[in-house]
Amino acid sequence: MKEILKLPQQFWSVFSSRNRYIYMEALLTIYDEYLYNDYFLTKETCIQLIAECFSDRIVDISADDEEQDVDKMEPMATKILNRLIRFSWLKKVEDYSAFKSNIIIPDYASHFIETIKRLLNPNEDDKDLYIQNVYTNIYSFYHDTKAGMELLKAARTNTTRLNRSLQDMLHNMDQFFGALLEKDNYEDLLLEHLNVYVETIVNKKYSLLKTSDNFYIYKNDIKKLLRVISEDENRLVMLKNRMMAEGRKVEDIEAEFADIIYEIERGIINMEKRISHIDTEHSKYIKATVGRLEYLLSSDDSLQGNVIALLNLMSGKQENKLYSKVSNTFLINDPTVITPDSFYKKRGRRRQFEDTVETEVETEEELSKEDILRINRNKSRYSKSQIEAFILDRMKGGSFETKEHPIETDEDFELLILAYDYSIRRTSPFHVVPGERGIITNGKYTYPELVFERNSSKPDIAEVE
Repeated sequence: MKEILKLPQQFWSVFSSRNRYIYMEALLTIYDEYLYNDYFLTKETCIQLIAECFSDRIVDISADDEEQDVDKMEPMATKILNRLIRFSWLKKVEDYSAFKSNIIIPDYASHFIETIKRLLNPNEDDKDLYIQNVYTNIYSFYHDTKAGMELLKAARTNTTRLNRSLQDMLHNMDQFFGALLEKDNYEDLLLEHLNVYVETIVNKKYSLLKTSDNFYIYKNDIKKLLRVISEDENRLVMLKNRMMAEGRKVEDIEAEFADIIYEIERGIINMEKRISHIDTEHSKYIKATVGRLEYLLSSDDSLQGNVIALLNLMSGKQENKLYSKVSNTFLINDPTVITPDSFYKKRGRRRQFEDTVETEVETEEELSKEDILRINRNKSRYSKSQIEAFILDRMKGGSFETKEHPIETDEDFELLILAYDYSIRRTSPFHVVPGERGIITNGKYTYPELVFERNSSKPDIAEVE
């Protein structure tokens, strides 16, 4: 934090300026040349570099003009250079013996320029992001008794960088999902997928985890080496002796060693999780892309294409007219307008009851003549008055709950089923209160908890008799 406080106050003016992208581009141009000229450039060379950089466009930085600007008619390249010097991104050093001014880049400014450069070219350092580097560092530390803590620190740094790269990949998946909805035709979507997604994720970054440098090849070996290193007392003693000779304390050495081993192990675990998340997001993206392509390929020769075209038209400016045309044309109650399937399928309480009853799935067999006669006898076995009496006689205060009257005979079980079937009819003197309830199991009988209530418009069976 102390080094940050040493930065000049005007240094941050570049980021608040509306011309910041012009200044950053000029800085990058000077920086690239600066590295190959003994780390100093003359003022004339810098002006020439800036002028060549903006030679193909018109640049205006008058918004940053101030009263101390002496000559407002000076060339644009000179203005940009003077602003960068005034903002302390560049520093002018006079060489009185050679009668010329040299331009240097301070150390703090070079760090920021490197950051800007990485933001503009995020894939430049991908060649260094290999899990092999982590494995090589740990392997070398274990087998080279002369190695110091630097190899473990390098392994920790590479693990951190790999995790950061994977996290960026995971977060950047959102922009690919958003780009799907912005494409209105098949060609643009295919170009977006092949030229942007495949090139960026699969060919440039994702390939680091799917080629010979596969994370899963080295993961177990790295974990094994870390466990052996942490348990090797002789190796730790040799490391302590070497570092104690440099003036380090034993407690500090042990704490640092344990922290580095722990951070590398945690980094490997985090990489496993992030790669799993990336695989999941990758599958979701491919599925969404295929769905979007099918949507864009839908034409008026299919049901889906007709519906999509209709919805798109109805969402336009002529929606009121279209609504009236659609209402006069489509007969929603006719199930054969567009499809042979019905638009609406009635779901009665009978289906709800059947779903709650646990039954064994058995293969259907052809019924014999005796079975058919027995089923017919069961269906006509009870009269309507018997079914009504089964429910109404058990009601208290106009309500009957099956959990208060356990079913113990086959006759009661059959009457309960017939009563539930009878309750959905208009002529029934009772109905079933809707709602999800539990299941009752009493011996060999399993049935849902049902609540029957009397219909107020229907007379009591006792009154009719």
